Amino acid sequence: MTPTPIARQVDSSTGHNTLNLPPTVPIFLQMSPDAPQGDVRGISGVAFQVLLNGSVVQSGTTPQDGRIDVRVPPGGSSTLQLLVNGASVAEYEISVDTGALDPADQVRGQQQRLRMLGYQIGSDGPDGNGVAAAPAEANAAFERGLVDFQADQGLFPDGIVGNQTRPKLVSRAGA
Repeated sequence: MTPTPIARQVDSSTGHNTLNLPPTVPIFLQMSPDAPQGDVRGISGVAFQVLLNGSVVQSGTTPQDGRIDVRVPPGGSSTLQLLVNGASVAEYEISVDTGALDPADQVRGQQQRLRMLGYQIGSDGPDGNGVAAAPAEANAAFERGLVDFQADQGLFPDGIVGNQTRPKLVSRAGA
């Protein structure tokens, strides 16, 4: 990692002794999907570390809300590792896509929003062996995640993104 240059400014300057660090991405380890709504669903006490270019840049345990603020350099990625007895048991590559979401009336836009909210909808790409999920399997996983979202939101769980589900997806995950 290339160090960020620090310039000393006069005491009265608004940027006096300010470090310019990469922005953070909030990651929530929680017992159920969807964006936090004030209820306590977080998983506390999970040991973690964050790696940037192979070096540990953060470590700790999750607080009651399960939130980890992962530093991600612009245009790059960081690796979040969950630890048990100091050994990594799960690893996640965290990157930021600043592009706009696809429209909510398109399946890909609906999938993006469900993923953002933490719903499991299967893979839309090749698995670890370079094999794409069969269309029927991909559709079943998407429908299962959609039904879970609808049930969590108090909507009729029919697996269809209709006039009640679409606006709820947008309000929960963004336009």
